Amino acid sequence: MKRFLMNGTFLSALFSGFGLIKQTITGKRDWKLILLWASWLISLVAIIATISDPDEDELDY
Repeated sequence: MKRFLMNGTFLSALFSGFGLIKQTITGKRDWKLILLWASWLISLVAIIATISDPDEDELDY
């Protein structure tokens, strides 16, 4: 868990999620909003996959 909480890209993705939630609540809902959510989700999955790379764990020993 420490890997995620101390990673700057993960924290950046989380904080941008708060802005996206605000945009969803206050903004108009159209196709651009769906693209914003999709791109945020894809980037979050990529960040998590990069942080939890099992090949990197072997190098720590």
